Amino acid sequence: MTTVRTESGLLHGGHDHRGVASFLGVPFAEAPTGARRFAAPEPVRPWPGVRTADRLGPVCPQVATYGPVGTAATSEREQGENFLTLNVRTPDVNGSAPVLVWVHGGGYAVGSGAEPVLQSGAFARSGIVEVTVNYRLGALGFLWLGEHAPANRGLLDQIAALRWVHENIAAFGGDPSNVTLAGRSAGGFSVATLMAMPSAKGLFQRALVQSGASPAVITVETAETITSLFCRQLGVKAHQIPHVPTEELLRVQKALCDDAYTRHRPEVYGDVAVLGLPFQPVIDGVTLPEHPERAVAGGFAADIDLMIGTTTGEAVTHTSIHPEMTDAEAARLVHPRVVPLGLTGHDIVGAYRKLLPEHTGKGLLTAITGDLVFQLPTSRFAAAQSGHARVFKYLYGEHEPNGGGARHGAEVGYVWRNPDGPAPDVPERFVPTDPELADSVHATWAAFVSSGSPETPHMPHWPLHSPGEPTLVRIDGTGFHLESDIYWQRLTAWGQGDS
Repeated sequence: MTTVRTESGLLHGGHDHRGVASFLGVPFAEAPTGARRFAAPEPVRPWPGVRTADRLGPVCPQVATYGPVGTAATSEREQGENFLTLNVRTPDVNGSAPVLVWVHGGGYAVGSGAEPVLQSGAFARSGIVEVTVNYRLGALGFLWLGEHAPANRGLLDQIAALRWVHENIAAFGGDPSNVTLAGRSAGGFSVATLMAMPSAKGLFQRALVQSGASPAVITVETAETITSLFCRQLGVKAHQIPHVPTEELLRVQKALCDDAYTRHRPEVYGDVAVLGLPFQPVIDGVTLPEHPERAVAGGFAADIDLMIGTTTGEAVTHTSIHPEMTDAEAARLVHPRVVPLGLTGHDIVGAYRKLLPEHTGKGLLTAITGDLVFQLPTSRFAAAQSGHARVFKYLYGEHEPNGGGARHGAEVGYVWRNPDGPAPDVPERFVPTDPELADSVHATWAAFVSSGSPETPHMPHWPLHSPGEPTLVRIDGTGFHLESDIYWQRLTAWGQGDS
C-alpha cells in the first residue's frame, strides 16, 4: 500500500505487478446529493484518518439511449449518488511527471471514467500520471434551469476535477504545470468547450480532442425549449426539477434522448436536431460566454497546444441501422438535421453526389453524417486554434468505400493499450487486433502528453496544421501517412471554408 496526503486528507492506494500505484474512487467534490444535486460542485470536506482508495466508485445514474453507439457506451458499473470521483494511476508518487486528465464520452448522457478500457494503466506505465474523471450527465449535468441552478453543471464538475488536480497531483508524483486535458466523443466536445470557459483558464496546458470538437453547444433559447419539453413530460415546473427523484428524471431523459436522436424534428427540438442530443452545454454568457469556435478563433486559448483528429468511418455504426437507400431517401433522412443550418437535405446530398460519385445512397448518408457531427467541426476547430498555438491533426484508420473505415472509438483500445493484454471485461471493440500498431499509437499519444509534440520515430516530422496548409497524419496498420485534409475541402459543400 502507498499513502499520499491530499488537501482533504490521507489516501491509501495499491500497486500492480509493474509497480504502478493506483488511487481509485477519489472524491474531487462533495457528493451531489440533497441541495447539492443541481448546485455547483463543492470542495471535498476533509476526512479523518486514512481513506482507502483501492476500488472504483459508483458512476453517475444513467440509462441506455442514442441507438447502438450510445447503448454500447452506457456503463454497466454500479450507479450511485457519490460519483464525483476520479481515478489516479502514477509511475512514482515521488516524481514530477506529465499529467493526463481524461474525460469520458457518451453523448453527455452515458459512460464513466471507470470503464474497463480506461483501467489499463497504460500511460502510467509510460511515465505519465493518468487521471480519469466522472461528471454529472444528462438532466443532472446539463438540463437548463435558469435562475434555479447554474448552467453547465457537468462541465463545472470537470473544472472542479481539474482544480483538484492542480492542487493535489504533486502528491501523486505529477507536475501541475504540465497537464494535458483529453477526451473522446462527448469527452472531446468537453475538452474543446473547456478551452472557451474562463473558469478553466490555466488548469491545463495542452488539449487532445478525439472525435469531438465543437458542435455540441446550444443557445439559451434552445435550452429553454428542451426544458419546457422535459417539464411537460414530468408534469412539473422548472423550479421543482431539483426535487424530482432521479429515477423519474432518467425516465423522461431517455424518452427525450431516444426521440431527438432517432427523429430529430427541428420543429420540436430546434438546433438540437442537428446532433439529436438534448443535453448539451449552453452558451449562457457566464460559464460559457460564446461558441468555442469563436472563442479559440479570437485567441482565448492561445497558450494551449492542440492535438485533434477523428477516425475515417465516424458514422459507420451510427448509420448501420439503415438499409441501402436511394439518394432521395438519404436526403429525407439528412433534411431535418441540416434545416437548423439553413440548408436542405436535397442540396447537401446533391453536393456530396458530385464530391463522391462512387458512393451509394447509404454511403452518402454515412459520409454526410460523419462530416456533420465529427469531421467538419474538427477541421474548423483545428483551423481556428492554429492561428494562436501549435495544432497537430490526425486521422485514424484506412479509407474504405462508401464512407467506411475505422468506426467511432476504434482507436481507444490502441491509445489505452495494455502490454499484458486486455482485461477480461474490456469490450471486444476495444481489444487491439494489431499489437504493433497499438504500441505506435500509444507512443504517439504519450509523446504529445509528455512533450507537446506527437513526433516519435514512427512520425519524426509531424507538420503543423493550418488553413493554408491543411495537412494531417493518417495512422493505420501500414504506418503513418502525410495527407491533405479532405474534410477541409468538403467544407465548401456546406458553404464554409475556402471556395
